[in-house]
Amino acid sequence: MKKALLIAFVLFCAILQAQNQKGEMILSVAVSPYPTTTNNEDDFGTIGLASFEFFVSDKVSLSGSFFTSNNTLIKDNSGVTIHSYGFVPSIHYYFVNKERWNVFAQAGYGFGFEDQTQGYIENSALTIYNIGPGAHYRIGEKLYLKLLLPYFSARNITLNVDAADGIAGFLGLGFKF
Repeated sequence: MKKALLIAFVLFCAILQAQNQKGEMILSVAVSPYPTTTNNEDDFGTIGLASFEFFVSDKVSLSGSFFTSNNTLIKDNSGVTIHSYGFVPSIHYYFVNKERWNVFAQAGYGFGFEDQTQGYIENSALTIYNIGPGAHYRIGEKLYLKLLLPYFSARNITLNVDAADGIAGFLGLGFKF
């Protein structure tokens, strides 16, 4: 009986360690496809996201995400390259916090800039916000598969046009420490 209780206690502690806890941190990288159409020509690139997340409680975390994008990284038919860079702080609320996986909602708002090469280079300021669900699935002791499906909107406030608008699917890896 003592042996069974000891094993149950050790398993319980291991389960608690796998779940999110106050004070933990996750460093992650993720990518999303970035299709664009310019001058009736289709291009295809990616958006990259590097994030640092800190848990202020077992269910709430704050994160800072640096992003970069290139609309012609894979396919360039238009000859118009759009690079963007920026920072988006976010808050996450974890609805499900299990041993192997968790599900959260996030909301964030930040700033960045955009370079468009159309025979000349133009620097433009961006405002960015995102809201939507995400999940982590534990694939190793501290390694997680990350999925984000936020509504993502980037507004070029210099030119007063939308730079990106819609649901973006991000897939990546996270490391908890």
